[in-house]
Order: sequence, then C-alpha cells, then structure tokens
Amino acid sequence: MIILAFGMTVNFNSFTSSTLQAEEAKIVSALERARSHAMANMFESEYGVCYISPNYVIFRESEGTCNNSEPTNELIPANTNLSTLSNFSTNFDDSHAIIFNQLSGNRNTVDDTIIITDGIKSEPIEINDTGRINW
Repeated sequence: MIILAFGMTVNFNSFTSSTLQAEEAKIVSALERARSHAMANMFESEYGVCYISPNYVIFRESEGTCNNSEPTNELIPANTNLSTLSNFSTNFDDSHAIIFNQLSGNRNTVDDTIIITDGIKSEPIEINDTGRINW
C-alpha cells in the first residue's frame, strides 16, 4: 500500500507539472503570434494578447480592445484549473493586455511578467520592452 500511495503521488505531481508547462507554452505561443503579426504589419496594426475567461485572446488593436466577440480575434482556450497572474494586475485582462507595436514588435510599457500557477508551483513568462519573451 505504501508503494502504491507513493506511486500515485509521483504520478499526480508529474501530471500537474506537465499541465502547467503546456499552459505556459500555450501563452508563449499566443504572445509570439501577436508579436509576429505586429512585426509583419498585418492590417497595419498593433496586436495584443489578453485573457478573458475562458480564452486567451489575440486581438488587432485597430479593431478596438480585447473582447470575445470581435470576429477578427483569435481565441485560444485556456485551462481554467490554473491561475494566470501578472505583475501589473491581478488579472491578465482587457485593461492590462500585452500589446506589441507594429513593425518593431516593441512594447510601449515597461517589462511585464505573467505568472501561471496551479496553487503549488508557479512558472513566470517575462516580456521586456523590446518584445522579447523569456520563459
């Protein structure tokens, strides 16, 4: 029984770790896609990423702000069992979206950090003013 209990604990920890890493990769992918769109000057616009439950939203700044209903937005389903926090807000939401400048991919704001947590373990994603994403 002791061996079985230990095996189940180890298996559960590896499951939550891989879930956290998968969500981190999903957010980084959304950030990289928005930065790529901005640098390519698609639709001559800035692009941003925000979180509106239950999705990460890649949006075109020329269309307005981040929302779930704009037809040009890309919605990426988020894992609602994990928390996503940012150092500039308690939420990574519309009013605190990460926006990349067109052509350069730079940002108008200071460095930001998005932190994903499962309540036990946390993973940071840092975005600096030049648009570099470190994870």
